[in-house]
This record gives sequence, structure tokens and C-alpha cells, in this order.
Amino acid sequence: MNLEKFVGLIFVILMGLIIFIFVLSPQPKYQDSISYQLAPNARSLTKDDFEMYVVRVNVFENVENANALKKNINNYFPAYTEALPNNNALTAVYVGPFRTKEDIDKNIDFIYEISETNSGEVVLWKP
Repeated sequence: MNLEKFVGLIFVILMGLIIFIFVLSPQPKYQDSISYQLAPNARSLTKDDFEMYVVRVNVFENVENANALKKNINNYFPAYTEALPNNNALTAVYVGPFRTKEDIDKNIDFIYEISETNSGEVVLWKP
């Protein structure tokens, strides 16, 4: 008797799952009918339309040291390295991007802690 109840329970669960998936799955006939019209004077967005900021937390002569710090920071925030434009022998570590300078201000103490520094420079992010 218990086996029959178990099989019945499994059957009900599977049928419920199939119905649940069918109800929540997108229906192709409805997807094609949705269209959006942009205004004729609408312009496309470029990277320059978004001002975002990064914090340069450190500059290294040794690329391996820069990559090690970047890896540590990436556990908490996005980070990347970049050669300085005026001196390719130096590699800077940047944290971000952040949408606003206020976002940086909220996190600056933690950024300094994980980057093992007590100062940094907020610069405009150039993707």
C-alpha cells in the first residue's frame, strides 16, 4: 500500500511540474507580436553617455604584483590593471567602475583596506 501511495505522489509531483513549466514558459506566438517603436529623433547611446568612476589604488613597476592585488580586490569589487599612458613601465590597479562618486565614497574605506593602501585617486572611467 505504501508503494502505491509513493508512486501516486511521484506522479502528482511530476504532473504538477510539467504544468508549472508549461505555464511559465514563454509562448513563441506572443513573443513575436511585441514590437517597440523608437521616436524618429532618438539617437543611439555611446560610451560617452555614461559617466562612471574608478579608483586608482596603486601603481606597480612589477606586473605580477599588480595582478596579485587585482586578484585580491576582485573577491569584493571589479578591478583591472592598465599600463600608465605616460609610462608603460608602470601598471596601475583600478577598482570599479562605480556609477557615481557617492558610491565610491560609501565604499572607500573598505577599498583602501582590501587594497592595502590609505590613498587613491578617483578618475573618470574610460572603457
